[in-house]
Amino acid sequence: MKRRLAAAALAAALCAVPPLSISAASYSDTAGHWAAAMIDKATQYGLMVGDDTGSFRPDEYLNRASFVTVLCQMFDWTVEKPSSPSYIDCPATHWAYGYVETARAHGVMDSSGAFRPDDQISREEMAVMLVRALGYQNLAEQAAGSENPFSDVTRNQGYLTLAWQIGMVSGIQEGGKLLFKPNLSATRAEAATMLVQVYERYTSKLDWLHGFYAISSYSQIGLAASMDAVSVGWARMEYTAQTGPTVNTTSAGGNGWVVPQDPTAATSYFQKEQLPYNLCVFGSAYDTVTLASGGTTSTVAAVTATSESRAQAIRALVNQAASYSGITIDFEGLKNKNGLKESFSTFMTELRAALPAGKSLYVCVQPGPYNDGFNFRTLGQVCDKVILMAHDYRPPVSDLKVGSVPSESFAVTPFSKIYAALTEITDPQTGVQDKSKIALAVSMDTTGFQIDEAGRVVKSEYVRPALETLSKRLAQSNTTVTYSATARNPYAIYTDEAGLRYKVWYEDARSITDKIVLARMFGINGLSIWRLGNIPTYSNYDIWSAVVAQR
Repeated sequence: MKRRLAAAALAAALCAVPPLSISAASYSDTAGHWAAAMIDKATQYGLMVGDDTGSFRPDEYLNRASFVTVLCQMFDWTVEKPSSPSYIDCPATHWAYGYVETARAHGVMDSSGAFRPDDQISREEMAVMLVRALGYQNLAEQAAGSENPFSDVTRNQGYLTLAWQIGMVSGIQEGGKLLFKPNLSATRAEAATMLVQVYERYTSKLDWLHGFYAISSYSQIGLAASMDAVSVGWARMEYTAQTGPTVNTTSAGGNGWVVPQDPTAATSYFQKEQLPYNLCVFGSAYDTVTLASGGTTSTVAAVTATSESRAQAIRALVNQAASYSGITIDFEGLKNKNGLKESFSTFMTELRAALPAGKSLYVCVQPGPYNDGFNFRTLGQVCDKVILMAHDYRPPVSDLKVGSVPSESFAVTPFSKIYAALTEITDPQTGVQDKSKIALAVSMDTTGFQIDEAGRVVKSEYVRPALETLSKRLAQSNTTVTYSATARNPYAIYTDEAGLRYKVWYEDARSITDKIVLARMFGINGLSIWRLGNIPTYSNYDIWSAVVAQR
C-alpha cells in the first residue's frame, strides 16, 4: 500500500503544473535526448514538469490518469468532482479523480465502464484523447474516409489521420513505410512532444490580417488600421474578340468593380497608416465570351489560354500595379477542364515574373471539389499570399423543398466543409508548401428561409437579411439562437412584423473563432475578411472584437 501511495504521489507531482512564466528547464537527465528541446518547452509552457531531484524521467511511461491531468491543465478546464464516480475503477479517493471526471465531462473519453487510470497510455490513446479534447470528434469521423497515412493503423483511423493532418503526430519511417506504432506505451518524452506540438498551434495568434475594401466600405475604413494589408476591389478583367484582355476600372459595360470618384479618401488613409494596399482584379470563369473564331469560352479561359492573350493581360496588370502595393487576382469559378488549371498557373507564374520585385502578388482560390482549377502547389510557390475562400457554401435554392425540415447543409459555412478545404490546401503533395502564405477567408453572409411552427419550409426561396437587420432581429425578445455543435454555425429563428417566421443561418463571433482555431491547427495563421463595411460591430452582434482577440 505504501508503495502504491508513493507512486501516486510521484505521478501527481510530475503532472503538477507550475506558472506559465517559468523559464526553460534543462533537466539533469535530458541532455542529448532526442526530445530535450520539446521537454524544455513543455515545462516552459506549463504542461509537464520533472521531479524534485531535477530529473524529468523522459523514457518512463506515462499512465492514463497523468495524461488526462495534463489535458485538464492545458485547456484550463475547471476541475469537477461529482458526488458519484463515472468509472468503476476510479473512485473519489483516487488522486486524479477530479481530473478524470473533468476530462470525461469534456468528451475526452466515453462516459462509463472502466477507465484504467493507472495503466500505461498507448500512443494511439494519447492521440485520440487529444483530438477529442480539441472537440474534433466529428472531423475525425470525416477523416476516416480519407487515405490513412500510417500502414500499421487499423483502429481509430480517422482520429490518427486527423492528428497527422494537423501536425500532432508525424510517424516513423521504417522499411519504406510510415508507421505510427499505435499500441506502444507512450513515454513522457513522447507525451511532451505531442503536447507541445498541439499547444503551440492551439495558442498561436493571427500574424496576418487582410481585408477587402470594395462596395460601401468607407464606413469601416478605420478598422483597416488594425490590419496588415488590404485589397481594393476596383478592377475587373474583361475580354472581347476585338480588344483582347483589358482591365476595366470604370462602370463601362455595367462593371461594378470601379475605382471610386475620389479614391484618395481611401488611399490617403492607407498611406497615413502605412498599410499596403493591392489592386484586386476580379475575373470570371462562370461567364461566356465570344472568341475571334466564333466559339465561346469564359473570360478567364480566354485571357489565360494563349501566350499572346496572357502577355496582353499581364501588361495591363503591371501598368495598373504602378499605383498600388501590388496585385490581388480574384479569378473565380475555375474548373480543371480544357487545360484551364495549367493555363492559369502559367498566367500567374508569368505575372509574378513581370511584376517589379517590390510589388506583392496575392491570389484568391476556391476549394474543391467543384472549383478544382487551382494548382495550390504552384500558386503557393509564385504568390506572396494565397487566400482560401472557404465560404459561399449555400446549396442551390432547388434543394430548399417546401414542407421539408432543412438539414445543417444550409449553414453558411459547415465546419466539415472548412475542414475539407484546409486539408486540401495543406496537402503535403499538392497543397501550398509554405503555410505562412495561406490566409483563410471569411465572409459575413446569411442564409435564411421562411418556416412554419414545426420548422418546415414554407417557400422555396432564400432570404438574406442585411447584417443591420439581423442585429435588430437578434435583439427581439422572441428570437431564439442555437449554435450547432457540428456545423459550428449559429442560426436564429424569429418572427417579423407581419407574423412570418424565419430561420436564418449566419456567422457570429463563435463561428469565426472556431474557424480561426481550426486553421491554426493546420499551421495557418492568416485571415482575410470580405469585406470592410460589412463586419458586425454592434453591441449585441460583434464579430470584429472576436477577430482582434485572436491577434
